[in-house]
Amino acid sequence: MKEAARLLLTTFTAAMIAVASVMPTTVARAEFRVESLDNDIPAEIEAAAEEGKQLVIFFHQIGCPYCDKMRARVHPAPKVFNYFSENFVMIESNIRGNLDVVMPDGTTGTERDLARKVRVRATPVFVFFDKEGNNVLRTTGFLNVDQFYLAGKYVVDEVYKTKKSFFRYVKDQY
Repeated sequence: MKEAARLLLTTFTAAMIAVASVMPTTVARAEFRVESLDNDIPAEIEAAAEEGKQLVIFFHQIGCPYCDKMRARVHPAPKVFNYFSENFVMIESNIRGNLDVVMPDGTTGTERDLARKVRVRATPVFVFFDKEGNNVLRTTGFLNVDQFYLAGKYVVDEVYKTKKSFFRYVKDQY
């Protein structure tokens, strides 16, 4: 009996391997958080726009509990994950980092210089750019799933063009 079970298991395993080897393997890029290879913000904005998306910079620092909470609880939430994967590319920048960066205005410096230039002092900070490279929304501090989702909607739906503040927009949604 043991021999029959072992033969059955071996046959089943071989069949599964055969099926898996002929299945198409397409990798869909559903993740909106990406690692920039060269930290060239203007090039990232352009590349995102070519995909029909907009760029978000997530300013963080090592040890920031609210940054970690955003990564662990908010970004993976289906409502956020699905909407942001469809509409945004997000890169992270450490406000104390020393990596070289090409800033939105084309000047160069480090991540730390970029943070100073855009006046990031506390984290997390999210800076949203439109497809032309204009900074259209900046949020500071932890946002829950609904608030972060609405930040994306505010940018994609171009509510900022109406001069309605993001905070008024959020309040009007409830």
